[in-house]
Amino acid sequence: MQRLRLTPEVALRHTNTTRLMTTPTDIASALAAFPSALRTLLEPLEPTTLTVRPEPGEWSVHEVIGHLIATDAEAFEHRIQGILDGKPQIPGFRPWAAIDERDLNAISLSDLLAEFDAGRTRVVPFVAGLDEAQLALAGTYPGVGPLSIGDFVHEWPFHDHDHLQQILAITKAAYLPSMGESMRAALTGSSG
Repeated sequence: MQRLRLTPEVALRHTNTTRLMTTPTDIASALAAFPSALRTLLEPLEPTTLTVRPEPGEWSVHEVIGHLIATDAEAFEHRIQGILDGKPQIPGFRPWAAIDERDLNAISLSDLLAEFDAGRTRVVPFVAGLDEAQLALAGTYPGVGPLSIGDFVHEWPFHDHDHLQQILAITKAAYLPSMGESMRAALTGSSG
């Protein structure tokens, strides 16, 4: 399967053919649904599949969930609130900080997903309550330029989907060892 390469042209074609997820209520609904979708996808899997890093320097599924928990508060809510409060500079975010601060692989999937769901339950009304004037407010991110609240609100589910792809890649790989060599080669594109 070929992965869609996201370019401005692809985004424009998408805009011309589908209903846009433009309202804060739409985004809030997508954010609210994501923890439950992860629970449905991950609960049937072997716990070790979810706690092993696929490669050095990459995150396990539990660490991805920990990252999502951290970004909800620090990379999204905190930045949006800062712009609402009139702070002109948007703070940076260190993605590995949440991974390094806690042993996320020692926490049960159930507890991680409960924490994720509780955080989402808290921020969903915050996102849904943003109005058009607030979405237009912006701050400056060093090295990038101006970013609006609307940018962050729309990036939030996009970010979820990026990490869903990461989680799916990890969990798909767990099935490969149980397949015969020919099937593995057919699925991975490797020879012999």
